[in-house]
Amino acid sequence: MERRPLDGTDLFLSSTFVSLTGESSLGSAAPLAAAVPNPASPEEVAAIVAVVPRAYRAAAQWAVPLLLDTARAGGITHVRRIAYLLATAQHSSCFGANLEERGTGPVCNGVDRSFERYEPGTARGTALGNTRPGDGERYRGRGFVYVRGRAAYAIWSQRLNMPEQLVNGTAVPFFVAHPAALARPGVAAQTLVRGMRDGLFTGIALGSYVNDKKTDYLNARRVIGGPEHARDVASIAQTFAQIIEDAHGARHRAEMHTLANARAMSAAARDLLADVRAAVARLAARGEIMPTPQEIVEWDGEARQGKFVQLDDHTCALHAGRGSYVRLDIQRDLNGVVPPEGRNMALKRSGAVRAAVRHGEVNFWR
Repeated sequence: MERRPLDGTDLFLSSTFVSLTGESSLGSAAPLAAAVPNPASPEEVAAIVAVVPRAYRAAAQWAVPLLLDTARAGGITHVRRIAYLLATAQHSSCFGANLEERGTGPVCNGVDRSFERYEPGTARGTALGNTRPGDGERYRGRGFVYVRGRAAYAIWSQRLNMPEQLVNGTAVPFFVAHPAALARPGVAAQTLVRGMRDGLFTGIALGSYVNDKKTDYLNARRVIGGPEHARDVASIAQTFAQIIEDAHGARHRAEMHTLANARAMSAAARDLLADVRAAVARLAARGEIMPTPQEIVEWDGEARQGKFVQLDDHTCALHAGRGSYVRLDIQRDLNGVVPPEGRNMALKRSGAVRAAVRHGEVNFWR
């Protein structure tokens, strides 16, 4: 690992933070991507911020897009997982308004003694790996979810692949040398995403409780710690999930409207297949539909209304009228039963059919 002398400048850090390596596991976590394939839209951010309590809405203005982008760059596209991650950030740190643990007193000779409970020789200080006087305050809780103690600061230096520092000729972990760096927004966001995604806080990953088969917001609190405030965080997550799903639906309808005009654009020397591929790729990147189609089938004729199309073993699409589609989870929304017409090549609109996207053996009309 790279080492450099500690010069007090605490430079940060962009290229270092995106060069994370390893597999997705408790011991070696998958990297967060450098580029965000689907940045948070202003409309999505505004809708989420609007329901945040006024006391820390200003912090949410910068924290929400940061967390959305960091989560998606880290491979978290599941709407309800993102919602629970945001809910955790709101409950634990007021969306970054409290990225650093504050002392509660009493103050003696200008020193806040509330951190003495983390000092070496105390039960909590020993558990946190604090070994030197002043470690309690020096390695106080920092981040959207507090990382606390010398040992945890050293571990997160390794997890984020940070360069060791030379202090008085001795190599020390980055965050041990620069403890305040863990309260930087970009670092705090990556710590939260990595910790919840890979189960680095308690050994339990968020996907254990929130996945395609179940959404257990109450027990998801165990990803961070104990069950305290589980209902509060679950309530916040439910609100955020609905907002994000509504934003995806509006974006989906806009994409479908564009595709409905693909035939006309093709007449103006636009490549229909390229247009459809690009639009479907954008939707697939958000986890809303299947990946790029294999081919385009065009014909004229009458089509029936109100039918389902099964996209894969887990997902159906229902035409909602005027070229818009609703994504349905077979287990969650259809109780595990695929309608008989789900495998048919019937469309959900009447009139001339312009184009159909074929995913393998399944046809999904636009």
